[in-house]
Amino acid sequence: MSTDPAAAAAPAKKGYLTVFALPTDPSFVTSHDIFNKWYNQVHIPDILSVPSFRSAIRYARAGVVPSNPALSSTANDVTYPKDAKWEYLAVYLVDDVEKARKYPDSGFYHVPLEHEMLPAEGQVMDMAKWEMGFWEVVAESAKEESDSQKQTDIILVPVDSSDIPGYDLPGAHPSAVLDYSRKGWEGPDPVRSTLLKFIAPVPGGDGTGYKQYLAVHEVEPDTEATVKPEFKTVKYKLLGKFGA
Repeated sequence: MSTDPAAAAAPAKKGYLTVFALPTDPSFVTSHDIFNKWYNQVHIPDILSVPSFRSAIRYARAGVVPSNPALSSTANDVTYPKDAKWEYLAVYLVDDVEKARKYPDSGFYHVPLEHEMLPAEGQVMDMAKWEMGFWEVVAESAKEESDSQKQTDIILVPVDSSDIPGYDLPGAHPSAVLDYSRKGWEGPDPVRSTLLKFIAPVPGGDGTGYKQYLAVHEVEPDTEATVKPEFKTVKYKLLGKFGA
């Protein structure tokens, strides 16, 4: 019998870091161009240089106009997580979510948090509100032969297992949560669906406001008019893909 600790180690859990952002610096009232230029050209490359962080995707909330925020229309949108209408979402795929979130060892916590390109004296945390959390991938489904590089928007559906009748019975599988998140769905099937289970907030956050699960449905850009799930959902439009 092997006594090698590495051989007995638990397999790595694939997961995601989600970063919700709401620009608040006064200089962003007329445009988010500098914010997005810093995010895309500086911050994401910094994050993707950290071991275990494989790729990133950035989204803008449907109705948000980055080049002219005054034209944005999110008045009737739901708030998730917490009581905020987050205008941007970045999702980072990580090969080992436990390693990626381990504080203070993970290189994620050593990524620079200031830059001369930014207002608020270059301090990243002072120029926007942030909400960050780590999630484990627990179920996935996709259309047959779906293209992983396809340009898609996303619909987020927060769900607790307690919402699902009978889910606490023996043998229940997380895929049932994914199915439940599409209750009342009309129109074309998602290109791909991923169910994330909340693990923990980034140190400094309290984790309140998150649901137990987050169903992420990737959809064609023109499907928002036909999709009518029974739950409160949040739609985000693709801004860009980065990394592998």
